[in-house]
Amino acid sequence: MTKSYQELLQSNIIELMGLEALPGEQKDALISQMQDLITIRVSNRVTEEMSDEDVGKLAEFENNPAGAMEFLANSVPGFEGVVQDEIVKLKAEMAAVAEGIK
Repeated sequence: MTKSYQELLQSNIIELMGLEALPGEQKDALISQMQDLITIRVSNRVTEEMSDEDVGKLAEFENNPAGAMEFLANSVPGFEGVVQDEIVKLKAEMAAVAEGIK
């Protein structure tokens, strides 16, 4: 069954993948890896559209992810939409992989 953009955005990735029985520690590790992947995808996408000066400012937040997110939210028009798009893309990809394994 294909889910809509909004359904994917609001859905729980662990449930989408059918991994509810996975131990909590493994769920946390999986979610952390997916968050890292989303961060990389968002960063790659927005830096393509940023000025060299803003990319330099972003680099100053290398060890401060919260500061980087705040900087991007304030500097990149439509940043929240970019984040949501990448979340939905990853959820759709992971759900398709899980469905293919079943």
